[in-house]
Amino acid sequence: MIVLGILGLVLYALFFYNPCNYSHKNPNPNNKYQLLIANEESHFKDSVVSVLTKHYSSKPVNIKIIPLSALSQIEPKEYHAIVILHSWYTWKPPPEVEGFVQKHHNCLENIVSFSTSFYGNLKMKELDGITGASKMSDANGYAQKLIEKINPLLNIDKQN
Repeated sequence: MIVLGILGLVLYALFFYNPCNYSHKNPNPNNKYQLLIANEESHFKDSVVSVLTKHYSSKPVNIKIIPLSALSQIEPKEYHAIVILHSWYTWKPPPEVEGFVQKHHNCLENIVSFSTSFYGNLKMKELDGITGASKMSDANGYAQKLIEKINPLLNIDKQN
């Protein structure tokens, strides 16, 4: 039983574990738009990201998913839209998000944030976005609200 348990863990690590949450999708050179999603891993936020990627997979959009820790390496002008999903800790966003916003304070018009907190009401004033609490039953609804904010940045109307 112990050997089977260890074998199961090894197989999980080999096939499913993705510690950096990097996307494995190859960019399509025919796609017109570039969408970056910076995600702070959690089951809830991963569910929101899953709805977003499913929605945009049929659109002319290349999607790149990175962890928040990689935000410092991103140049906003290289993307048509950037979505940042993060939580608030002790009434502050993560340092990666704060640093990114401070560094690129003159070019935030293509960035949308989704910040979660206990009461679901904390948001960085510099970023357009939505707020909420991490309730799994609301993941699809929040993803739809994000899509409404992302579509204009990608010049995608509601019918597409």
